[in-house]
Amino acid sequence: MKRRAVLWIALRYLFGRGGRETGRIISAVLIIGLSLIPLVVVLQVADGMIEGIVTRFIETGTFHIRAAARRSVEQDEIADALESLREIPGVRYAGAELQGMGLAHSDRGRRGVTLRGVPPELWERDEGFREYIEVRSGAFELDDPAGAVIGTDTAATLGLEPGDELRVLTVRPSPRGGFLPRVTRFTVRGVVTTGYQELDRLWVFVPYDRARSILDRSAATEYIGLKVDEPLALENPLFRTGHGMPLLRDGERDAREIPVAVSSILGADWRVDTWYQAERTRYISFQTTKNLLSFIMLLIVCVAAVNISSALVLLSIEKQHEIAILKSVGAAPREIAGIFVVSGFIAGVLGTVLGMAAGMLIAVNINEIMAALERMINAFQAGAGLIAVPFGGVEPAPLEILSAEFYLERIPIRLAFPELFAAALAAILIATAASLIPARRAAATRPLEVMRRH
Repeated sequence: MKRRAVLWIALRYLFGRGGRETGRIISAVLIIGLSLIPLVVVLQVADGMIEGIVTRFIETGTFHIRAAARRSVEQDEIADALESLREIPGVRYAGAELQGMGLAHSDRGRRGVTLRGVPPELWERDEGFREYIEVRSGAFELDDPAGAVIGTDTAATLGLEPGDELRVLTVRPSPRGGFLPRVTRFTVRGVVTTGYQELDRLWVFVPYDRARSILDRSAATEYIGLKVDEPLALENPLFRTGHGMPLLRDGERDAREIPVAVSSILGADWRVDTWYQAERTRYISFQTTKNLLSFIMLLIVCVAAVNISSALVLLSIEKQHEIAILKSVGAAPREIAGIFVVSGFIAGVLGTVLGMAAGMLIAVNINEIMAALERMINAFQAGAGLIAVPFGGVEPAPLEILSAEFYLERIPIRLAFPELFAAALAAILIATAASLIPARRAAATRPLEVMRRH
């Protein structure tokens, strides 16, 4: 029997007639498609959340490359190093930063904060920082030594607005041993957010020179931060193939050489880390969570493939008479098995196409879908609350599906076609493998026994 005949018979078995056989196959195809939707959505949303969080971290927090001194360095030495680093091809920003801890307090409360001493020109020179920092009120201005910019969570906790006074308690070592407390007064110039509160909830930005005068240098962290043209091309396992990047473009090759150039300029007294090395544990946890969710979603596809297997088993039972005739006229067992394997393959392809299309459509519109779902739930809660109030009920608080305290306010979605292709291929292979049991059953059909029964 020719391959064309095998394909024709498989199509006929699948879609040649209506009735229960075709209905079961269509149901199996739809179930495969439905099982693929959560897998596609999880892959794309997880990638979007990882990219969104990582981008905010590296643009507003850890920089693309960070160099920390292994010894105490003077300000003149840092200034000379910055001049040399800015001449490296591919470096678009270089600046010093000093980070330390303090206790911020106002008339309405107090909390521990991370003081970030940054150059006053950071906002003007660093495009990436400016893109991912949203100024909620006031302005990001640090020209005044007494100026400070705080995060939205700190502003809410301390009840501060632009123009209010912020007091910060820090400690410095005493010449006689121990520590001396020092209270420094700042004027709030702006309230900002990155859209991800876990990142910025403790930040208080102050001028770099002022931070050097109030922070204990032995307890604070001083480093040089650099921004490059291709940050995701720096050595890391997160963005190798998932975002459509070729193996290595010229700009990416240059980016991977920048850390080496930075180390050669600064020497052995400085430790140079890329953004991935600086927060490696955090990014590994992101990737591990994504892989675990993807594995669970893939198991759902495997369970759905059982429907194809059961549908083909029933089909092989109902087509026993035809199979017996085919074997009687010379069809080999492997050709009979091939009919059912091809049937499973076709069903898997159709289900995969439907599931991938629906999954990608949902993924690219996930922010709008979440917003609509949030509005519907809040409207239902508000209605239920109005009904319950006369009976002593309490009006429920509004629900935030994507709360900035734990998640991004908006998930950036960029379809990762290599991952989508791998998911589609896996689904087709699983569906094809599920057809092997009914294929072997059909191939083992004995024509004489079937003829006796019929």
